[in-house]
Amino acid sequence: MRRFSKQMGISLVEILVALVISLFLLAGIVQVYVGNKATFAFTNALAEIQENGRFALDSMSQDLRLTNQWGCISFNPADTDNINDALNAGNVTGYDTDFHDFLGEEAIQGTNDTGLNGSDTLIIRGGKPGQTNVEAPFLAATDQRIYTDTINTIGAGDLILVARCGENDLLIEAEADILPVTGVVPGTTSDQRLISLGANKSQQFENDAMVIELQTVTYSIGAGASGLPALFRQEFNGAAQELVEGVQSMQVLYGIDSDNDQFPNQYVTSNNVGPNFQNVVSVRIMLLLQSIDDFVADDPQVYSYNGVTTTPADRRLRQVFTTTIALRNRIGSS
Repeated sequence: MRRFSKQMGISLVEILVALVISLFLLAGIVQVYVGNKATFAFTNALAEIQENGRFALDSMSQDLRLTNQWGCISFNPADTDNINDALNAGNVTGYDTDFHDFLGEEAIQGTNDTGLNGSDTLIIRGGKPGQTNVEAPFLAATDQRIYTDTINTIGAGDLILVARCGENDLLIEAEADILPVTGVVPGTTSDQRLISLGANKSQQFENDAMVIELQTVTYSIGAGASGLPALFRQEFNGAAQELVEGVQSMQVLYGIDSDNDQFPNQYVTSNNVGPNFQNVVSVRIMLLLQSIDDFVADDPQVYSYNGVTTTPADRRLRQVFTTTIALRNRIGSS
């Protein structure tokens, strides 16, 4: 007869030992997970700040380099007879001299410590990137239309500069017109556009003329949609748009050319520029960015910004970005 051995189970002591070992292993796994999560949150916040900082400065730099962009004509704020400004409250909806007066207002200006968190504001005037050419048929000055090629994004509500780039006609003082656009439709051929204007031209522009879309851009710091501070960009014909979230502060210094050698001699705040901004040849921008998420750092991160060292109440990451932009249309011009 075969004998069967009795089955043996595990004792209570063995169970307790196994549980203790399992707890040690689980604690190690949890610690690794928590550490990896904290590292990921830190590196992700740092990458987010750096990307936002680069994007903010790149966007502002592009607009600043177009300051005082008037195409092929010269612009002297003290003598604007060569430019016919046809903008007024009658043909521009919501006409505001702070935004629409390209001849009377400075091409670059700003305010000091008036925004959120004591931030500066910056206003830029000039042309947008690119240009389009006037094409036949050439229409008389009293015809409030003009034909151009299709290489442009001009639309109703925009403002344009139409400049004569050929040999100046001494009988026609104006070399350029600033005009409002009321509509755009296809031209007589597939590669043309017909732009309707809200005012008469000063002359019949022909194929030696170019068209530039004008812009007035304001940069400021305000409360974003999430409640965090953000960098806002506003054009003259639109509402302020949130450009970059997490921009806590913006400070702007203006490079003043005091000896007319087209190089800045000193950098000052807007309230120290003087009676006008015509001597500004470069701009230095300093942005303070913070991470979107809190509790990223182990402790409050001490930072230095605009000459002040601060210990914040939160545990967000912060980084300062600085760049200096030369105003191309003033450097190298007489």
